[in-house]
Amino acid sequence: MLYPLFLLSILLTGCATKLDVALNGTPDPDYQFDRQALVLVTVTQGNDESSLNARYYLRDMVNAMKDQGFREVFTEATLPKKHAPIKMTVTLDIDSKRVTYRYTATEYGQVQNSTSTVCKDGKKKDKLVCTSTPNTSYGPVGTSERTGYARLTTFTVTARDEASRRAVYLLRASSQNDDCQDAKVEAFVVQQGLQNLDFRDRVQRNYTVTMPDGYSCK
Repeated sequence: MLYPLFLLSILLTGCATKLDVALNGTPDPDYQFDRQALVLVTVTQGNDESSLNARYYLRDMVNAMKDQGFREVFTEATLPKKHAPIKMTVTLDIDSKRVTYRYTATEYGQVQNSTSTVCKDGKKKDKLVCTSTPNTSYGPVGTSERTGYARLTTFTVTARDEASRRAVYLLRASSQNDDCQDAKVEAFVVQQGLQNLDFRDRVQRNYTVTMPDGYSCK
């Protein structure tokens, strides 16, 4: 339900210096996260593009998990040949797709704001002939419903208990933009997601990040 509300709430124009984020993180309240047990970090399967993009952030995820207190966190490339049983598998997924949204646009045109009246003597004595001319200026004349197009980039983290194979943690961080480079928006949502990892409490936020001076999304 976050995504429709998110799409309706923002419309970015031009090269953005502010980027919006929709964030939803949910841990299983009944699951005991063992920070001493072995955790494997991997990427989603079945979509080559998503898998390859997600691989760029495996080390970032490992470091973020260690910042959360997990001691034994490995990727498939760093997993020792002889290792303890894997307690939890964390899967990364990155998705980018074109989306549409409806918004109300203001229409502009010439608007009458006053009238000028000029009078002059008529053909008959003591008779004035007056002519009124409307004065106009450029301004809003109404509104119309329009369809906008943008790209929605989503970073998803899913943690599953290896024994039961049930999901014990889910995080989604999304940002919509219509002119930034996909790679820059991708890196941005990953950063926001990892900064908001929380295995104790739910996190649900919609917020805006002001990018540093000199930042270009091109």
